[in-house]
Amino acid sequence: MRIVSIVRKVAPRCYPNYLKAFEDGDDIFDRFKINTPLRISHFLAQALYETGRGTVLFENLKYKTAARLLEIFGVGNHTAAIRPDEVDQYLNNDRALAERVYGLGNPKKAKELGNTKPGDGYKYRGGGLMQTTGGANYLRMGNLAGVDFYNDPDLIVAPEASLLPALHEWNEGGLNACADQNDIRTITRIINGGYNGLSGRTELFETVWSAIGKSGANQVAWKAAATSDETRELQEALNDLGADPALVVDGRYGPATEKAVTWFQRQAKIPVDGNAGMVTLAALKLRLNARTASERA
Repeated sequence: MRIVSIVRKVAPRCYPNYLKAFEDGDDIFDRFKINTPLRISHFLAQALYETGRGTVLFENLKYKTAARLLEIFGVGNHTAAIRPDEVDQYLNNDRALAERVYGLGNPKKAKELGNTKPGDGYKYRGGGLMQTTGGANYLRMGNLAGVDFYNDPDLIVAPEASLLPALHEWNEGGLNACADQNDIRTITRIINGGYNGLSGRTELFETVWSAIGKSGANQVAWKAAATSDETRELQEALNDLGADPALVVDGRYGPATEKAVTWFQRQAKIPVDGNAGMVTLAALKLRLNARTASERA
């Protein structure tokens, strides 16, 4: 099945810009070696999540309510730290909000993103399949792709160019290897900088995987995955701490491993999501070190 056929099936409202890019993109996907069911499924899950199943070209910063704007960009929620007494000026004012959040109105973030001139916050707001953000990133992706995204930001959603930033970001992160291991946690962290939307990305992955139509023994994605030394270490650690039933140490992050992670998170009184992220791994290490010290005493 061609990738564009999968996109049409799982994202029926996808913008023509993206559809045309996928229509003409088979050779590009082959060049980046995104050519196996797991790699295709994970790439599409991330790209379609970032763009609302292909319905977002550029980040929408037209917030209609103060409550929602402050939830995203308010004090304690974002480096912009927008205060309640200033929020009214940014409602339904996307250019002003972009400047306050990503531009010179938020100097630390502006420096981080490479937004150096008035208006850069809006000009280089999130755009394209992986929502590239910031002048420095538009410039960097342009250099990698051979397309002048910096001087013409609209090119980042043009059919002839929109795949390239997403594929280069994927390639820079070494994410084919993560996809081969069905490691959506690491893929999400590298793409997003954290685990924001992990459940939604996982749901989209399952939708795409089903659309590809795998059958037989490999119908379940985690069984089709390559093994991972990191997952083996995780399984061994959970067994050492008393996972019941004990896990088969096979290096694959399946339902049994997720259940054991959930069990440990409850024991450690940390957020419970079945995801062995950095907090969970740190807690595991502390428990193992404490047990080792106790045994030596």
